[in-house]
Amino acid sequence: MNKAGLIELVGSSALPSALKVYLRGVLAGNLPSSLREALKKDPEGFLSGACGLLREAGLALGCAGDEALARSGFDGNNLAPDRLEAALAEMLALVFLRSEGFAGLGFIGRGAGKTADLSASRGGLNYAFEVCSARTAEEDLSVDFLELKYDKKIRQARASGKKGGLDRAGLILVSGPPSFSGFKPDGRLAGLAKGLYERKNRPPATHICLLAGGRAAVFPGWEG
Repeated sequence: MNKAGLIELVGSSALPSALKVYLRGVLAGNLPSSLREALKKDPEGFLSGACGLLREAGLALGCAGDEALARSGFDGNNLAPDRLEAALAEMLALVFLRSEGFAGLGFIGRGAGKTADLSASRGGLNYAFEVCSARTAEEDLSVDFLELKYDKKIRQARASGKKGGLDRAGLILVSGPPSFSGFKPDGRLAGLAKGLYERKNRPPATHICLLAGGRAAVFPGWEG
């Protein structure tokens, strides 16, 4: 499908207006975008999957899908590279946490300096999660790469947890374009998460979550 056809298809889709504005802008420009490539590869599948993801994220937050996207701070007029990838990664994290039995899901206010992205509760414990979107393909992930992301991001989750009196912190890393196909447990991802956790000397009250192409892993487990 050519560029004009893709722009028309996006405009006629059921996506929120802010997302339509962003995708039309990305398609019309020359900015590199992994989501643009995914859209060009399978337009109808991408649009249907994105609508489903926003719907599920809305259920996790108790609101409509467009409101869920708005709460992430997404602005369709901001065409900064990877901005949509980051927003959809947060939507995916919400859906994943809900599937893992978390409740009380919400965004943490960003008005007081750097904070984690999400808060949630499970089993009587309260959590702060930082969500990280990585363009690196799942097959290229390594403990070395994950450590760089962890060192940069986990401080924000811990800072929010300390400030809010939360019990645990976590990093959720989404590899590649967000997939809309569920969360199948994956042994390789589990090995990477465990490898990172052990390299960081098994930090207490901390969890590492990896999501990639419809597969997922958490280490240590929520009961750990």
